[in-house]
Amino acid sequence: MTKKFMIIGIDASRANKPQKTGTEWYSYHLIEELKRIARDGDKFLLYANSPLIGGLQILPENFIEKDLQWPPKYLWTQIRLWWELWRNPPDILLVPAHTIPFLPMPKKIKVAVTVHDVGFKRFAQLYKPVQVWYHDLTMRRIKQRADLIITISNFSKKEIIDLYHIDPSKIQVSYLGYDRVAYNEQAKNVAVDVLKKYQITDPYVLYVGRLEKKKNIGNIVAAFALAKEKWPELKLVLAGNSGHQFEEIKKIIAENRLESEVIITGYIDQKDLPPLIAGAQAFLFATLYEGFGLPILEAMACGTPVITSRIAPHDEVAGEAALLADPYSPPEMAECIIKLKENPEFKNELITKGLERVKKFSWQQTARVIYNLIA
Repeated sequence: MTKKFMIIGIDASRANKPQKTGTEWYSYHLIEELKRIARDGDKFLLYANSPLIGGLQILPENFIEKDLQWPPKYLWTQIRLWWELWRNPPDILLVPAHTIPFLPMPKKIKVAVTVHDVGFKRFAQLYKPVQVWYHDLTMRRIKQRADLIITISNFSKKEIIDLYHIDPSKIQVSYLGYDRVAYNEQAKNVAVDVLKKYQITDPYVLYVGRLEKKKNIGNIVAAFALAKEKWPELKLVLAGNSGHQFEEIKKIIAENRLESEVIITGYIDQKDLPPLIAGAQAFLFATLYEGFGLPILEAMACGTPVITSRIAPHDEVAGEAALLADPYSPPEMAECIIKLKENPEFKNELITKGLERVKKFSWQQTARVIYNLIA
């Protein structure tokens, strides 16, 4: 029997943001890989709230840009996207970033949405109250309307089931990938130039991500302070935009008298991230809650040893290729940093394991799994 060709609408608004973090890069790479693997007969509609940029605008014949720019300016998903779905309903709506229209959509549309994690429900105290309210409301709408929930780890699937009591058969796991062209050992070759650009001196340990309390920056700074007692020349680089409770993080840095030892870079240009990671003595990603932990893969791919939290998604992603520490224990994290300094043979073994581990992950594989689920 011939397989029916589909019209697949994709919310490309997050992928189209000029400054991308994890969810935006997931959306971007998913669309780019779907361009490469899509069947000729399937038609893809890319919904966005501004003209497509950054390569997204380069479209195969069966991909069509749907730039939904009419008023109102705000509530793009809830009004403009919702209205377009009524005017021209696709067979499938794929939303890579958690938010779907609250108003009723045509029943004929099959809705598939990626829920990256439900940390706002598990650790509500680490989020702004309005974020908790909005994301929880969104999850309840997803539970009611989505035909398929895609998530990024078995840990996240379990969390969604536990916290929202959704039928497990409705939830499918598709691991994240990483950009193999950008993140590899060759990034070390230009690390010196990037360090000069951001006024960073070697040696340093590195954290990449939003600078907010839920990312455990306070304990990361405390661990660094302890490690400096045995490694005085070490610096800590915090790379990323400031987030919720950033003022508390700055206070912790000041209390430890580390203002000149902690380098806060702000948002890093995407082309500069791989060399910055490759030049680090260690990548310190001791966050309290994640759905997956994509930076772990990116660091391993650059040949940088990883220290990460002893929590379910991180051991699922890293396997035995990273040092796992209690994220609530700065002394334990500091011990890991010092171990890498004092045991070069162990450090090299960890790097080798990391380079082998990342071979299991790719954006192409992510896209293939999702494409097979929806079409």
